[in-house]
Amino acid sequence: MQVNKGPLVVQGYHYDLVEPTTAAKTDIQVQIQEYQDDAAAENSDAGQMVQILIPFDIHPEQAPFEISGLLGQVIQLVDFDGEIKDLSGDIVEQLSQPLIEQIQIITYQVTALTLDHGYQLDFQAEFGDGELQ
Repeated sequence: MQVNKGPLVVQGYHYDLVEPTTAAKTDIQVQIQEYQDDAAAENSDAGQMVQILIPFDIHPEQAPFEISGLLGQVIQLVDFDGEIKDLSGDIVEQLSQPLIEQIQIITYQVTALTLDHGYQLDFQAEFGDGELQ
C-alpha cells in the first residue's frame, strides 16, 4: 500500500526516575482514527487520511526510570477507500513502526544523558484477535 506521511509529532514525553523494583509495565497502544481538515478534504479523492496515535506508559523491568507520552502522525492511504477496521495487522504494524522506533530513540537519548548510558527499549507488537495490543 502506498502512503504519504506527514511529520511525526511528539505530543508528549514524560520521564521520571523511579526505584528499579517498581512494577514493570509496557503499555503501548496503537490507535488509528480518521483525520479530517481542509487540506485533507481537498485531497480526499487520492486516498483516505488517518491519524496514528501511540499513547504509551513504560517501566522496563529493573530499570531506574519510567516513561509515558503520546506520539502521532497523519498519513494518507493512497487509493484506499475502505474502513480503518479493514486494515490488516501487518499494515498497522508497518504504519506504526516509525513511531515505536521514535519512542526507542528518544528514550535512549534521554537515558544517555540522565543515567550516563543509553537504555535500549526492546519490545515487539503483539496481536490478539486481529488487533494490535
